Amino acid sequence: MEIVDLVVEYASGLAISDRATYVRELRSVHPSSRVVDIMRHLSGAEAPPSARASIDGTEVPLDQCDDGTFVVSSESESPTPGSFIARHIGHAWTKDQRQQFGRFVHTLSAAALAGAVGLWHSTTDWVPAAVFNVGILILLAVVFFLAGMDSMNGD
Repeated sequence: MEIVDLVVEYASGLAISDRATYVRELRSVHPSSRVVDIMRHLSGAEAPPSARASIDGTEVPLDQCDDGTFVVSSESESPTPGSFIARHIGHAWTKDQRQQFGRFVHTLSAAALAGAVGLWHSTTDWVPAAVFNVGILILLAVVFFLAGMDSMNGD
């Protein structure tokens, strides 16, 4: 259960904004009893409203049920393409959060590359462990660079 922002708009221009409870497993939004009473009172004089909720930073259209609750509209179920990082971290980031993460991993990439160069210049005996360490640092630099580019989504 989580709290989401709910906006109910009527054709006459009346808009009701409130907080509601979102049950992710049921994909249902439960407005406060106050909003349900107002909507029930307006149902005789107004056309059916349109509703939307802000779930995980995305505006999602809602379908109204008879009991005053809402369910997430079936048209919003289309999978949205996301970046590899956003899909695997487990939540949707805002643009600012994605950019900060991208900057962070780019910094890690530069540090790994600087470490590889430093290790390369300081190594006198190229034993398998030294070659492995330089190779891992270069690999990390490439992986972190790609993760940063993926996180920024070209922004």
